[in-house]
Amino acid sequence: MTENNYKLEKEYKIPFEIFREGYITFQKKFVFPQANITALSFLLLAVIFVVAIVDDTSQYFAYLLLMVCIAMAFRQWYNPRKLRHSLFETFQTMEETVYKLSISDNCAYISTVCTQNVENSTNDEENSDEDYTSEPFPEKSCINFDENFSMLEYEKFFLMFSGKTIFYIIPKENFSENELEILRNLK
Repeated sequence: MTENNYKLEKEYKIPFEIFREGYITFQKKFVFPQANITALSFLLLAVIFVVAIVDDTSQYFAYLLLMVCIAMAFRQWYNPRKLRHSLFETFQTMEETVYKLSISDNCAYISTVCTQNVENSTNDEENSDEDYTSEPFPEKSCINFDENFSMLEYEKFFLMFSGKTIFYIIPKENFSENELEILRNLK
């Protein structure tokens, strides 16, 4: 597809605060409901094993299963939070990454344009070419506008979804009103 067929092409950066808010929103919509249901299921099983222990204290297997259920419930509650913390730390090292959004009639492409190399970064204009990595970037991600596509708008960003596992955060701050209207019409 040639560049002339795009309705919108825009390069942007994602500030950490917007990434943080967007990822928490994604977790609240897709991750936490399932994790909470699973954790509650394990806690319900734990209650059943507590009843079995109260009825017959010689049920050593029930003690073991009780501990396993409590551990699994804690794991279901803790893992999404641990992942979020780890992802935030990683993103802070990549905050200067520049992304490119290209929207056509039937899909959107998101790609990485450049990443600032923090170790070799300088403020000198003559070294500005060395501020960016020269490693090849991955292929463009293509998000088809099909039954799996959805777009949610929030005060500071859009969340673009493809299914329940792939999402992109698109900050509003550098988009003009016409460009924002193109994004709103993708819904």
